[in-house]
Amino acid sequence: MTIVFSHNIPEEYYCEYTKDMKVIKPETELASWSQDEIMQVLPEADILITIMDYPAAREMIDAAPNLKVIGNQGSGTDKIDVAYAKEKGIAVINAPRAVIAATSEMTIALMMAACRGVVRYDRNLRKSLVMERPLYFDGDMTLYDKTLGVIGMGRIGYEVARKAYGLGMKIIYTDLYELSGERAEVLGMPEKVSMEELLSTADVVTIHMPLMESTYHLIDEEKLSLMKPTAYLINAARGPIVEEKALVKALREHRIKGAALDVHEFEPNLSEEVAELDNIVVTPHCCTNLTSERVKLLHETLDGVTAVLRGETPYNRL
Repeated sequence: MTIVFSHNIPEEYYCEYTKDMKVIKPETELASWSQDEIMQVLPEADILITIMDYPAAREMIDAAPNLKVIGNQGSGTDKIDVAYAKEKGIAVINAPRAVIAATSEMTIALMMAACRGVVRYDRNLRKSLVMERPLYFDGDMTLYDKTLGVIGMGRIGYEVARKAYGLGMKIIYTDLYELSGERAEVLGMPEKVSMEELLSTADVVTIHMPLMESTYHLIDEEKLSLMKPTAYLINAARGPIVEEKALVKALREHRIKGAALDVHEFEPNLSEEVAELDNIVVTPHCCTNLTSERVKLLHETLDGVTAVLRGETPYNRL
């Protein structure tokens, strides 16, 4: 059995899973394969482990005639041709649980940073070296007693809502499914509303949906126009869910008060238009960018891969 890793990660992070396997990975520590390089090794692969946003496209799948499982060290699978893998009888595994704590925590951090002006205060104080602040200032917003609108009440969306409810926020959400029972009680029995009502009502809108054809540019100029001029938009899901051009326009014209993005439409690059804005907080798609969390993601993925090889159907098989 041969396992191919998209990146050269330290052996101690996975060796317990690969004792009886041949491991193929790039030679340089932490480096990833170029597309030409990985196409040369895929013919040997029984298992392919993709890390971060490394792709597993149709041509890669075709280059691996022995491929049984694709494992993605992350929750998103938009860079994997899942439908084609399924057609070829190849299992696709992800890590939907290990991302929850770190991503929900970072979402709250982004929300705090944007709504309370943390980044602006830090930037200005470093520049002036004098603690200047207006006596009365309307540029920021406290979160207590405000309304959080959650677009996508899945695992991460729910955990963000739980943390925000602990901060004293009222929760509303839009989703295909309705929360019930204890999960709803934990959030103060939040109301399920339409997308339009959520956008027009919430003081903070946070996105927690997968990227697919139906969610591409879900938040466009029309949707942004529904938001209150005092509202903030948070995106720690996938960049192209928000139409960047429309968001830049809304922020420039102060149609909304601010935004915070961990993900960006044109990754790995940040556009100059976004960088020039002073009413946005940006981070480099780094919610799980800690060794402890990345190892948890890898282990959840490899647990699923191992289960598939035993003939089982793990919860994290798509």
